[in-house]
Amino acid sequence: MTNSAQEQHREWSRAEVEASLREILVDSLGLQEAEVIPSASLVKDLGAESIDFLDIGFKIQQTFGVNLQTAEIRDIIMAWGSLIHPALAEILTGRYNLTVTVDELRGLEKGGLDKILEHLRSAQGFTGTAEAADEIGRELLRRLVKEFATLGFTVNEADHRDLLGIMRTDLSTRRITERTLNLLTVGALVNFICAKLGPRLRAA
Repeated sequence: MTNSAQEQHREWSRAEVEASLREILVDSLGLQEAEVIPSASLVKDLGAESIDFLDIGFKIQQTFGVNLQTAEIRDIIMAWGSLIHPALAEILTGRYNLTVTVDELRGLEKGGLDKILEHLRSAQGFTGTAEAADEIGRELLRRLVKEFATLGFTVNEADHRDLLGIMRTDLSTRRITERTLNLLTVGALVNFICAKLGPRLRAA
């Protein structure tokens, strides 16, 4: 059995996963080891681009025997930002029986959910309470979390609160995509790999 094959079948501790992933990211992205901390976003903080994700995914497969299609994950996150407005239109129709087009929402996106609901109060007599923006934001987040779950990632409570705050004031595709990409952190990758290792992950 080659060294690569042996690595793919060995047991790992979480600390070993973190150390090996750090080596992969340092090598792939040309970083200093001190830069690769759990909270660092691969895109915003570490500067990973599309071609880097392909390299990182390959090295994770070779090292851990874990299939992580990082380029595909990045593409899905990028696409999710463009689905915000169709999803919002669907929620407004389903929850509040409001007729609103995607183009109309895009024209209001810079003001976020608060601005959109203000517009709907004026244009369509929407009578939703002040809590409606949070309710709609939580439904959008539920869809995002479900999308992330299919990729094998989780969204923590702090990120929930931050994303909800952004949605209240800015629903632009660029802003949402940037913040969603930031969920792909070093720590999130460690969690993903550890979960995929299953019985090959030992307690210490």
